[in-house]
Amino acid sequence: MTISYQFLSLLAMMLSGVATGFLVESFRDSCQALRPGAIIRRYQRFFEILLWIGLGIASFYLLFQLRDGTWRIYDPCAQIVGIICYELWFRTPMLFVRRVFMRLIVHPIWWVIHLIVTIIRNIIRVLVKLFMVILWPLIILFNKINEKIPRRTLQKK
Repeated sequence: MTISYQFLSLLAMMLSGVATGFLVESFRDSCQALRPGAIIRRYQRFFEILLWIGLGIASFYLLFQLRDGTWRIYDPCAQIVGIICYELWFRTPMLFVRRVFMRLIVHPIWWVIHLIVTIIRNIIRVLVKLFMVILWPLIILFNKINEKIPRRTLQKK
């Protein structure tokens, strides 16, 4: 393995650390934005452990793609350096990019989904009201007939 290839794999592991820091912080921020009774927020630590396990598997997959899965001692060090670099230098720009992404992509999609659900809900509500208007005279008639029928009570023998 050449030195340049080792340097590129070291750089890839550092970038993996930066991505890990970003994803973990984004997950924590997203959980705090949820309402207190949400399932994800109640079990946040469990889901965060699952996230760390998934990120570890993804890092090993990256190693597998780069070096056929050979692990060197500087790989976890490079990831820790990547997390520290994220905290020191990349945090502010990446959070800005995340906010822009949320406002330009996610919020409009969420708004369209909410609009579609609201339209469908209102259509169903109108159909139910029309159905009730049609059935209302029959319901009144049925109730009046039901009042006229004598009730039988259980009698002791």
